[in-house]
Amino acid sequence: MKKRVLGALLATAMVMSMVVGCGSTDSATTGNTDSATAENTDSTTAEKTTDEASGDQITIGFSSKTNSDMFVKAIADAAQAEADASGVKLVMADAQGDVNKQISDVETLIAQNLDVLIVIPQDVEGSAPVVSMAKEAGIPIVICNGDIADKDYTAFVGCTDQESGEILGTWFNENLEKGSKICIIEGPMGQSGQVGRYAGFEKVGMLDNFEVLSVQTANWKRDEAMALTEDWLTTYGDELKGIVCENDDMALGALSACKAAGRTDVVIGGVDGLDDAVQAVKNGEQGVSVLQDSSGQGAGAVDVAIKIVKGEDYEADTRIPFQAITKDNVDAYLTGGVEAISK
Repeated sequence: MKKRVLGALLATAMVMSMVVGCGSTDSATTGNTDSATAENTDSTTAEKTTDEASGDQITIGFSSKTNSDMFVKAIADAAQAEADASGVKLVMADAQGDVNKQISDVETLIAQNLDVLIVIPQDVEGSAPVVSMAKEAGIPIVICNGDIADKDYTAFVGCTDQESGEILGTWFNENLEKGSKICIIEGPMGQSGQVGRYAGFEKVGMLDNFEVLSVQTANWKRDEAMALTEDWLTTYGDELKGIVCENDDMALGALSACKAAGRTDVVIGGVDGLDDAVQAVKNGEQGVSVLQDSSGQGAGAVDVAIKIVKGEDYEADTRIPFQAITKDNVDAYLTGGVEAISK
């Protein structure tokens, strides 16, 4: 009987020993894996950025107004590149030019346990609810590129759109004969770029210096601007001397229409500093392209977002200046970039 009891006790002890042994083995394996991971992370240039309070990887939501716009896509690409280099997770949503979709996108992003949200507003007024939505969810929000009506955001990284309108309008004032007949191609009505740039035209007196034949939107799109210009060339003929475009994609559309019609006398200007537009400036086909720094905005927004999550000091309002690219400095820009033409 004693042997049976002793045997049972020995069997129980062996089972307990195996259980403890398995637990110890798992712990040791986990520890070795963590150690190896840490060593591998230390050996790379881009360390994984974490929320120090929880130890989890930082997750940034990014709501873009429309990645079909070449310049906005460049901002989004720069943001993704900065996120990758910093070891944070970026969750991208594209509103495709629809303010209602942007609101819906932000709702979806907020539900994904974000640490911080970046928004390129589709509309100054229409996109404003995203600010209160983020605040109510306890998520910091960084507004990027364009202004928004609700100023209760955490930080802003972008440009002052009126500045670009002032630079573009001033260039036309100085390079086109006063009293000339012009047309203006605008972005989507109500967007920060459209509102600010037109205000800039007004500020520098461009609308008073010229006879404005028509003002219409082409929604930032090259093909729509091309169609508009084709109509204007037919309607106004040789009277049309200048086309002021609120972005370069539309300027390039206007240029295509003018070239197809054999009109090399129409002065065209735009905003963004797109590669094709800069080349057109160099070729003497486009008068001016007002450069705004897409990389500075996209990467800058991600950098500020990371600092907010980590509790580090950050700039609450970062305004990146515009620069005019003209025949006088285009070669310097192509050789040395924005630094070569900075004021």
